[in-house]
Amino acid sequence: MGFVAGALPGEEVEAEVQEVRRNFWRGRTVAVLAPSRERVLAPSQECPGCDWGHFDLAAARAAKRALFLETMQRIGKLPPEFFGDLPIALSPLSHRIRNRFHLEGRGGELVLGQFAARTHRVEPIGECRALTPQTAALLPSVRDALAATGATLSEVATLEDFPGDRRLARATLGDTGKRQARVEADAVLHALGPFFEGVRVVDGEGALLREAGEKRLPLEVGGRTFLVSVDTFFQGNRHLARQLLTDVANASGTPAGDALDAFGGVGFFAAALLDAGHSTTSVEGSASAARDAAKTRLTWPDADRWRIVPSSVGGFLSSSPKRFDLVVADPPRTGLARLAVPLGERARRRFVYVSCDPATLARDLAELSGVGFRVADARLYDLFPLTHRVESVVTLLRGAGAA
Repeated sequence: MGFVAGALPGEEVEAEVQEVRRNFWRGRTVAVLAPSRERVLAPSQECPGCDWGHFDLAAARAAKRALFLETMQRIGKLPPEFFGDLPIALSPLSHRIRNRFHLEGRGGELVLGQFAARTHRVEPIGECRALTPQTAALLPSVRDALAATGATLSEVATLEDFPGDRRLARATLGDTGKRQARVEADAVLHALGPFFEGVRVVDGEGALLREAGEKRLPLEVGGRTFLVSVDTFFQGNRHLARQLLTDVANASGTPAGDALDAFGGVGFFAAALLDAGHSTTSVEGSASAARDAAKTRLTWPDADRWRIVPSSVGGFLSSSPKRFDLVVADPPRTGLARLAVPLGERARRRFVYVSCDPATLARDLAELSGVGFRVADARLYDLFPLTHRVESVVTLLRGAGAA
């Protein structure tokens, strides 16, 4: 079996084999000999960060739904009928509010872009339909300003508000000595200042070297304002954030009760739970996110029902025996893993799982079914159009039948 990046089902392509494993091989498309009717761009036109940029959007969404169901069956042993109609929320393009750009070279040889598929070779972005027009227009000037510093850089991360008018940046320096790092950090801070309201410069280990300007951006979703720093995770799709918030609020159920918001971040899903009337405990292991959540909490009128615990989820479960009426979990791409069963055991009635990776979700749903949960509702969100990735919200009820 082979997997060919840049090819679509039914196409005839010329491919280069890049990796051979025992049961499969991987390769990349070199030339398309007989294109599919669902192909919309030639490979030479694709943004390196948009691995499905060549796939018609409607066809890509259908493929994501089919792949999701296949993954649930193959890994979780959960048949398609468990997931009901499985609607998928659509997103317009120019959707990203969070970006990571990689850099390679120095001075006039500096390249600002993204990694080519399955490599650490940086390729220029060119025209990327995922970026807002404002960010896309800014990148050539940002690249030129950084090139003029002569600094060695590995990454620039950005965060912008929903209108796309305000933005923060974090620049990561490459390998250099401490004294040189301080000199380069000053130069990079000065270079990025005209383009961003706040700038942080860190070394390769993430230690802060220099910062200036605003530390947080106010991001407004569903009538609430979140104060978010460039270091903190936040839902990256400007178009679907409100729907995701509303759907999780609806999934949290009635009557209102005590809710655990695991991997709570800046409080995005805490907002959904508070809107639904629940008293909420958010647990977050990232110091940056926990600080942002604390700042955000100060601005909310119902903050008395929101408790923030700066701790890993595992650490919290070890230190507190409390059970909750419901648990909302939005783990990183690696999923819950060994935390699936302990978290499930803390939920009396309901478990809402927000996932960006179907494979780890399928594994964890199988574990949760072992402690008495059954799928009651499932929804997909095309938060990452132009890529193979898909977001999902799965609602489980203790002892409930399949959807």
